[in-house]
Amino acid sequence: MQTDLTLSRPDGTPITGWEEWTRPKKDYQWACGRSAMELAKAWFPDGRLSAPPELMSLLFSHPRLQGLKLIRGVPERVTSLPEKGEGRNHDLWLLGRTQRESVTICIEAKADEPFGKYTVAQYRKTALHRREQGKLTKAPERIDALLDMIGRTTSSWDAVRYQLLTAICGTILQAKDDSSNLAVFVVHEFHTDKTTAQNLQRNSEDNERFLTALAIPSHANTDGQLHGPVTIHGMECLVVKTARSMKENAQNFALPDAP
Repeated sequence: MQTDLTLSRPDGTPITGWEEWTRPKKDYQWACGRSAMELAKAWFPDGRLSAPPELMSLLFSHPRLQGLKLIRGVPERVTSLPEKGEGRNHDLWLLGRTQRESVTICIEAKADEPFGKYTVAQYRKTALHRREQGKLTKAPERIDALLDMIGRTTSSWDAVRYQLLTAICGTILQAKDDSSNLAVFVVHEFHTDKTTAQNLQRNSEDNERFLTALAIPSHANTDGQLHGPVTIHGMECLVVKTARSMKENAQNFALPDAP
């Protein structure tokens, strides 16, 4: 199932081990027990490329994804978003195929880091304040464009984390760029010795608000669940949350010695 899968950096450089994984933007984010490094380790158990079983078994459970084969993957893949500004940074982009259709999978990895600093309403307020101070920003227009993509009322998204809005819209736009027939947005959570129950609960509540805004019942938000498809901007999309414990990810990995 994974024999045809290749991973590479955004510049095309092949990734053959977890330590070659594309680094996140900030150096402190690349640390044991945090999401970026744990995601890399999850894809290279025993030093060999292999998709995490908790993710694949969940994907295979949906009729549309039975027989899914992963073809290509790129960590830190960026998808352009409407209006001028930073694009959506996927922790991992994957392209796959079933016997019937092509599938784009975009993964957001979390230990217990928050889904960004602001809710949609807070981000809009902050952007408008910056504009009042004479600073240039297209953030309010971007928010409107993203909400228009989603096809939901602004008020239903006010309390949702802005990162989750950009994540689902970025997944849809990437699927369209890939000419895929189906999009899949995944939250892959890692429970480590650096995560706290309080932060995990906060993220769970944020994910519930996200699902509710997508018209998915909030009571459905449990790990190991696959929801949808929901149709967003003409693209069918499945929404997935799965989790892995540190015990599952502990492989006595060690960073290579500096040259």
